[in-house]
Amino acid sequence: MPMPSLHLRDRQILAFKHVMEIGTVSGAARRMLIAQPGVTRLLKQLEHDVGFTLFERVRGRLVPTPEARLFHREVQKVWSGMEHLRSTARRISEREVGGLRISAMPLLGMTFLPDVLADFAPGHPDARIELATFRSDQVVEDVITQRCDLGFAIVSAIDDRMDSDVFHLDSLCALPPGHPLAERDTVEVEDLANDTLICFEPQDPLRLDLERLMEARGLRPRRRLEVSLALQAVRLVGRGVGIAILDPISARACSDMNVVLRPFSPLLGEDFALLTPRDQPVSQLAQEFIGVFRQRFSQATRLPWERQKDD
Repeated sequence: MPMPSLHLRDRQILAFKHVMEIGTVSGAARRMLIAQPGVTRLLKQLEHDVGFTLFERVRGRLVPTPEARLFHREVQKVWSGMEHLRSTARRISEREVGGLRISAMPLLGMTFLPDVLADFAPGHPDARIELATFRSDQVVEDVITQRCDLGFAIVSAIDDRMDSDVFHLDSLCALPPGHPLAERDTVEVEDLANDTLICFEPQDPLRLDLERLMEARGLRPRRRLEVSLALQAVRLVGRGVGIAILDPISARACSDMNVVLRPFSPLLGEDFALLTPRDQPVSQLAQEFIGVFRQRFSQATRLPWERQKDD
């Protein structure tokens, strides 16, 4: 007996999928906005094309055959793949007409990039812009899988599926007003041994560099308090709980809080990268955003005392 010729049609597969998921022909008909006989006809056509029975009537109910259940599992896989393709096509289409997706680590995504967007968005009223904040490893994943157009993350090594542009952040010491160290022009690493140090999570690059420096000099702070975000650290500093080493971006975001900033020596800092997918051309919209970002970053990382000299 010759094998049946497979000419599967979308409407046949859709009718089968709905009947399997809803359990009735009438329910599938309502979902498809067609008459019930139309669904029955599509199922019979599909049975003819695949060459096996899909449903049997048992006490008035439509019951899927074992072959139908196996076939449905494969339909689900294919359908999921088609949904992914539709989503990909939609993202490409939106990018072509002016869409911009940005994925950023909290250091930039919480305060700095919203300020950049506030400068950028008014000049692009028709652009669809999305800003999401994740940990750096998730940002990298978003860039590699092209779920975003631009990513901002701290990375230890650049994956060959990405292009990167590295930016450097220096470090400052945040002090409570009236703290003895606030009278200094520069806070030295040795000064940290006499106070409570408010630090970030163990994997934070700035904390790692600071701990290596202190260990090399045999220093240990009187006490450590650990936080996740710079905003938390600065609030604690402002309440007189301790001192913190942080970057100019975070210091700028907290400039209205009750803290004093001083240069920290020796110079520490951390690098972050602006990431883009290697096999995806950077859109004109993304290039324009990068230009605004560079300008704002240059302004924001000028230290307070440097700005005062220029005024």
